[in-house]
Amino acid sequence: MLFNFAAKSPSTDKIKAFWGFTLAEVLITLGIIGVVAALTMPSLIQHHKKQEVETKLKRFYSTINQAIIQAEADKGSRANWNYTCGDHNGTQYSEQCLTDFYNNYLKGYLNVVKTEYNPTAVNDEKGGLFLYFADGSIVRLVYGGRDYLYFINNKNIENCNVGKDCFPFSFYTTYAAGLREKYFLGKGVEPTIVYDWDGTEEGLKQHPYNYGKIIQLNGWKIPKDYPLKF
Repeated sequence: MLFNFAAKSPSTDKIKAFWGFTLAEVLITLGIIGVVAALTMPSLIQHHKKQEVETKLKRFYSTINQAIIQAEADKGSRANWNYTCGDHNGTQYSEQCLTDFYNNYLKGYLNVVKTEYNPTAVNDEKGGLFLYFADGSIVRLVYGGRDYLYFINNKNIENCNVGKDCFPFSFYTTYAAGLREKYFLGKGVEPTIVYDWDGTEEGLKQHPYNYGKIIQLNGWKIPKDYPLKF
């Protein structure tokens, strides 16, 4: 008995209708995908940037303070460390001064890929000793090892947007005026607070140098009312 397979097979038109798409349908689909991508990509980029800032700030804070604790165990109380660099022409921004501080107190306790002194100003401030970390972030030491500017990455190192691309930290062990005494003395490297801060949460928003403290006080998460948009 012979079977007529051709008679029972679906027609070519039906196969095409089932498996194929017209050019118009493909273009419409691609257009929809493009619109959805255009709407969602900025949000995804923003989320990634915020997550990078939160993660790296928290990691730097933990890493630098663990390094100081370890160095203190080996080299004595941090209150007695030399931050003045008095033998180097009285400057606390010189290459020799900052290199000495790094070599004496931080080297060997931080996972630094390379160090580089750059006298060029950053954000209208003096240059300093730059420490490059394995995760792509960078920290600049100035003022005899007491002031730090932490860069999330190397993309905006020459002119960073403070509170977004870079964040200042301070390491004051013996003196800090006004309300800063509460947040610095007896502690390690802490997010900077400007001298004229009035002590209120709203006051922290008035100067970008305070923004790292806002994130820290929010559990290292960028709050919804953060002054800058990512």
